[in-house]
Amino acid sequence: MTPSKRETEIWILLNRAYRQAHREMEAELRTAGLPGLRWYDVLWGIEMAGTGGVRAFELTRNLLFEQSNLSRILARMAKQGLVRETVYEHDRRGKVLHLTADGAALRRQMWEFYGPAIKRHMAALAEAEDVQAFLDALQEEGGGPFP
Repeated sequence: MTPSKRETEIWILLNRAYRQAHREMEAELRTAGLPGLRWYDVLWGIEMAGTGGVRAFELTRNLLFEQSNLSRILARMAKQGLVRETVYEHDRRGKVLHLTADGAALRRQMWEFYGPAIKRHMAALAEAEDVQAFLDALQEEGGGPFP
């Protein structure tokens, strides 16, 4: 089946808006000497799991960005003291990821740039008249509600 002109337009505009916002946010973080959004995404995902931590395969379900190199990112974060691993009690081969105080501090520092950037890029969309219907449709396409 071929998408309608409107469906194609929405697809293109969503992707263009994402790409532009992502580029600008990455540039702001880089200018501030901070890691990129993939790192924020991982730190936030671990933090959202709470004090019990999260296993890597569970973490990937809630990440915003493709994390094809998640193992390498986690290894670098562990080396820098941002995350720590513990043994999963039900399967000694498994690891549970926990955010350290330094990891939480870095995530908060990154949010000082990322949060305002989201506001800048999303404010007009959030005020749109039919935003709830749009969000509902995005949730359906995106695999469920926001955590």
